[in-house]
Amino acid sequence: MPQLHDRARASQESIFSRMSRLAAQHGAVNLGQGFPPGPPPSFLLSAARDAVGRSDQYTPPAGLGALRDALGADLGVDGADITVTCGATEALNVLALSLYGPGDEVLMLEPVFDVYLPQVRLAGATPVTVPMRLDPHAGWAFDLNALAAAVTPRTRGLLLNSPFNPTGTVFTPEELAGIVALARRHDLWIVSDEVYDELYFGERPVSLRTLAPERTFTVGSAGKRLEATGWRVGWIAAPPGLGAGLNGVRQVTSFCAPAPLQAAVAAALPVARDSGFYDELRAAYAARRDLLAGGLRALGVTVFEPRGTYFLTALHPTWTAEGLVGQAGVAVIPGDAFYVRHAAPPGLLRVAFCKSRDDIHRALERLDGYVREQA
Repeated sequence: MPQLHDRARASQESIFSRMSRLAAQHGAVNLGQGFPPGPPPSFLLSAARDAVGRSDQYTPPAGLGALRDALGADLGVDGADITVTCGATEALNVLALSLYGPGDEVLMLEPVFDVYLPQVRLAGATPVTVPMRLDPHAGWAFDLNALAAAVTPRTRGLLLNSPFNPTGTVFTPEELAGIVALARRHDLWIVSDEVYDELYFGERPVSLRTLAPERTFTVGSAGKRLEATGWRVGWIAAPPGLGAGLNGVRQVTSFCAPAPLQAAVAAALPVARDSGFYDELRAAYAARRDLLAGGLRALGVTVFEPRGTYFLTALHPTWTAEGLVGQAGVAVIPGDAFYVRHAAPPGLLRVAFCKSRDDIHRALERLDGYVREQA
């Protein structure tokens, strides 16, 4: 019998799917995988109802024209430079296949989101991770010198996530300027994963495409912006004139994202911007972040509050994700899931607060009981 290729046999269930499966198995509160608990906003659902029966056939691989135009207006780019994808995961895969090949290296920061690594490898290139530092008092820190030292003659690109999953870091304008200078000095592509671009606390993050439009590919997600993670509508904003090449690759991945959902997102984007939806979303997440962070600190957990995303990172010397889901009835993501080359800080956990306040309260009550039992 023929066998599956090594790449298929080597593939494993993702840590996010695994922890969600274990959460269901143990009846745990799921603070692991990052998805909201309720339906998307009513204006998005209304737009979807209007689209079904009107926009049901193939769209061009580049995406529905109305959505590309809406994204261009929202992002301040030409809609012709937008490629619509089945979620940000496909966007990142299309970019890996379009930008890299055998012998190339791609730099990324560690802790690293898990899909970055296999996508780069499937393109034939080698991912090279550069560690961020975690100070128990000051939190996460980025080292531009370490990133620069990792560049070799084979380096082809930089992959950056800001706001950063899992750390919640939002890179400063000065840090981004240093990254751009490094990319220009070595003539590197920049892939900027900005799926959490509207989920920040404080000043709006600077988009790398505004600093280096000639070499930056920006990835975005309607699922994160509009609380519809299962709709799988993402996008790439390419440097001027380079979108056509991406569309050629994109047509052999999934050809096009679901047409009625593209139409619904096209109609919803200006409503979200003009109605103040994003402001309300950030305020609601900030309140839930504070609730979770305060509750964890009261239990003796060291918490590093994020400046963006809907995750926080935490340290506890004896807690493990496996132990919490089975014994405390709370699912989180183990920190070592984000490390492949360097050791994860001992006791590191990623905890999602994109859940209901009731779920966060229930999780904290269960963790309190777990602590009392362990005492």
